[in-house]
Amino acid sequence: MVGDRRKSIFGGLLLLVLFVGVLYASWIYFGPKDAGLPGLPGLASEPAAGSYGALAMSDDTGNYGTAWGFSDPVTAEQRSLAECQKSGGQNCIIKTSLNGNCGSLVTSGQARQSYVVTDADKLAAAAFGLAQCQASGAQDCAVKAQFCGNGG
Repeated sequence: MVGDRRKSIFGGLLLLVLFVGVLYASWIYFGPKDAGLPGLPGLASEPAAGSYGALAMSDDTGNYGTAWGFSDPVTAEQRSLAECQKSGGQNCIIKTSLNGNCGSLVTSGQARQSYVVTDADKLAAAAFGLAQCQASGAQDCAVKAQFCGNGG
């Protein structure tokens, strides 16, 4: 009987230690990242994402590149140009630069047209781009990209 009692106490302590370990690991992994408490692992503040973004496109090939979350417009534009070229675009140019707003790219292969629209909401920008494309008479309008400068 004494042995059974020791086993149950040991089992209860083991469960308690496991629970505390999982709780601690969860706190480190899911805990607040912006607390700014120096010296504590997992609690250092991270720099906020920037609000600048850009969209570059090649009129020759139709390939495009996007960038978002940058702290300055020049870096966002350079990244979108690099992404456009990486996707196979030739003669890529900046179609729009974003600062705290959203944008969308809608294309039509049939009409060989592209529509770049900016708005405070990326879904509204995409809807307006589709409406512009469809108003041109194109039947194959498609949203190729929709994003916000801050990554939202």
